[in-house]
Amino acid sequence: MMETQNRSKTLLEWLALDTLVAWVRDLEVSSHGLSWSRFCGSLSLVLVVLLFISGAFMAFYYSPAPGAAYDSVDYAQFNIPFGDVVRGVHYYAWNLLLVVVGLHLLRAFFVGGYKPPREMVWISGVLVMLILPAFIITGDLLPWDQKGYWSTQVRNSIMSSVPVLGDFLVRMLQGGPRTGIVALTRFYVLHTIILPGLLLLFIAVHVHFLWYRGISGPLAGEEGDQQKKVPFVPNIVNRWLFLFLVVTVVLGLVSWYWPAPLGDPADPTDATYVPNPEWWVLSLNQLVAIFKGPLTVIATAIIPGGLVALIMALPFIDRSPERHPARRKKTILIGAVIGSILLALALMGYIEHHLTPLE
Repeated sequence: MMETQNRSKTLLEWLALDTLVAWVRDLEVSSHGLSWSRFCGSLSLVLVVLLFISGAFMAFYYSPAPGAAYDSVDYAQFNIPFGDVVRGVHYYAWNLLLVVVGLHLLRAFFVGGYKPPREMVWISGVLVMLILPAFIITGDLLPWDQKGYWSTQVRNSIMSSVPVLGDFLVRMLQGGPRTGIVALTRFYVLHTIILPGLLLLFIAVHVHFLWYRGISGPLAGEEGDQQKKVPFVPNIVNRWLFLFLVVTVVLGLVSWYWPAPLGDPADPTDATYVPNPEWWVLSLNQLVAIFKGPLTVIATAIIPGGLVALIMALPFIDRSPERHPARRKKTILIGAVIGSILLALALMGYIEHHLTPLE
C-alpha cells in the first residue's frame, strides 16, 4: 500500500501535478453548496459535458455539405449502434439545458444572488444563458432537413429586420443571397468550434467570479451555517458524478424510446413548408406576429434588447442590501409581471402554431 502511494506521488511529481492535486485534495467549500436549491447549477454542468461528448461522437460521421449532410445524420442515427441514443441525448440535453439555466438564474433573482459584491457572478451567468440559443439556431440547420432549413429562413428574415446590423449578420452567416453550402459550413464552424469556445470562456469567467465572490449564503431564517466548510473531494465531486450517471441513464432511456426527430430532406423550392416555432422562441414569434410591417423592429430589437439590458443592469438598479423576497416586493413584482407577459405570449404562440388546425 505504502509502495503504491509512493509511486503515485513520484508520478505526480514527474508530471508536475503534485501541487495541483494537493490543492484540490485540501480544497474546502461552503456546506451551503450542498443544499438542493443549488441543484440546477450542478445539473447545468452535467448537461454541458454530455453535450460536448455526444456532439464529438456525432461529428465523426457528419458531412457539412447540402448533398451529404442529411444522409450522414440519417446514417449516424439509424445505422450506427446506439446512434439514435447519442443524437437523442444531444437533442434532449439542449432543451433541458435551456430550462435548467433559466431556473438557475430565476433562483438567483429570487434570493437576490446578484447583490453586491456578486454583480459579475450574475452578469457572467446571464452571458452563459444568452449564448445557448445560438447553439440551437446553428445546430438546427446541420441535419439539412425541412424543419431546420425553413426555420433558418424564418430566423434570417427576423434577423434582417434588426436595424444597422441585421442585413450584415444575415450576409455574414449565409455567405450569399441564399442558404447553401457556405451557410451550412459557417453554421457548422460556429456550432462546433466558435460557440463551444465562447461557452467555455463564459463558464470559466462565471466560475472565476463565483470562486472569488462565493456563493450566495442562506436567507435570513433559513437553516445552515455559511461558515461551515466541507471537502470538495469527495463531497462535491462524488455528488456531481452520481448526478452525471443518473442524468446520462435517464436521457439515454428517453432517447431510446423517443428518438430525436429527423424530417424529410430539405427542399429549398418548397416554399409552402411552414415550420412551427420551438417552445423557447414562442414569445419572440408572437411579438413578431403582433408588431408587423414597420413596427417589426419593436419585436425583434427594441423589446428583446431592452429586456436583456434590464437583466444585465439589475445588480446596479437594485442596490438595496436586502436579499429576502419578502423585503424586495417591488423588484419581485416587476419580475413577476414581465415573466407573466412572456408566459402569456408563449401560450398564445403555442395555441396558434401547435393547437390550431391548419385550414
